Amino acid sequence: MEQHDYYHNLLKRLCKVHNISPRKVRFENVEDVVIIRVKNHLKEGVDLECFKILNLILQTVVPLGIKFNQQLYLYPGGNRLDRVAITFEKDDYVLLNGQLEAGEIN
Repeated sequence: MEQHDYYHNLLKRLCKVHNISPRKVRFENVEDVVIIRVKNHLKEGVDLECFKILNLILQTVVPLGIKFNQQLYLYPGGNRLDRVAITFEKDDYVLLNGQLEAGEIN
């Protein structure tokens, strides 16, 4: 991972701007993968802040052409969302940070 994680800082600041606790978003590095986890705190339905965070990720990553995967984690029984994970290959995440460092935001 690069010295400065520009995307991590960007997403946390965007959460603050939209009155979302930056602690709802968790970043994790596992081998050659960077994972962004968003926890759903509602017992029924989906927390609106989860959708807002996912929308922020889509708005900031898709225009830059960076590849990522999205996965839903459900509680046993499949009727309740536990969390959403956005995963990037390490090379793609490094590319994302490089584009942000260079100011290549659309």
